[in-house]
Amino acid sequence: MIDFRNFIDGVMVLCAKYRGSVSSWGRTPKHNKEVGGVEGSYHLIWLGCDVVLDEMKKNPGFEKDAEQLNIRAIMEGDHYHLQPWELPF
Repeated sequence: MIDFRNFIDGVMVLCAKYRGSVSSWGRTPKHNKEVGGVEGSYHLIWLGCDVVLDEMKKNPGFEKDAEQLNIRAIMEGDHYHLQPWELPF
C-alpha cells in the first residue's frame, strides 16, 4: 500500500528517470466530467495523475519501475495514467 506522500515521490522519481511531464493530477468532479474521466476516478482524490513521456510509447521499464513503487501505470494511448495499486484508506 502507498500513502499520498510516497505516491508523489514515486511520480517524481518516474518522471525524472523517464523524462515525463504531469499533464493532469487532481480534478474537481465538474472538470473530471468535462474531460471524460470515469466516475470514482483517482484524480478526484489526488491519487491519480496523467504523465506524458518525451518519448511517448509503451515502456515496459517505466511500468516495471512504477510497480516496484506500488504505482499502477496504465497506458492510455497518448499518456500513462498513474494511480496506487491499493488505496491507503
